[in-house]
Amino acid sequence: MATIEDILMAKGPDVIVATSTNTVMEAIKMMAKAKVGSVIIRDDDEVKGIFTERDLLIRVVAADKDPSSTPITEVMSSPVKSCRLSDDVDKCAKELTDSHIRHMAVIEDGALVGLIGLRDMLTAALNSREEKIRTLEAITGQGA
Repeated sequence: MATIEDILMAKGPDVIVATSTNTVMEAIKMMAKAKVGSVIIRDDDEVKGIFTERDLLIRVVAADKDPSSTPITEVMSSPVKSCRLSDDVDKCAKELTDSHIRHMAVIEDGALVGLIGLRDMLTAALNSREEKIRTLEAITGQGA
């Protein structure tokens, strides 16, 4: 059974973080520079929310708000769904799917330690299945 920690060990724990004092434009520039689709909003050690490409589309562009003057806290999603390092990947993926969201903060002992998305979970599931297939092929002697 794969855990969230397994995913973070493979992809790395880097999280792009903005603060509640940032504007939407500042957050967008952070996301563009890092080539990611979301940024966590955190003040000190407290996670306040998440701002995603979907938030940009629906809450900023479609709402005709000025990204340069709109505070990120006005358009972020909150609260942020979270999980722990020891949580089962399939369980977390189901929770994200049922909630119609794509990202989950990884919180351990009250601290943000990573961010995972459905794509990360899908990649982990595919890698696990491919490894199982290779193992079965090796056991049965039926490789490609």
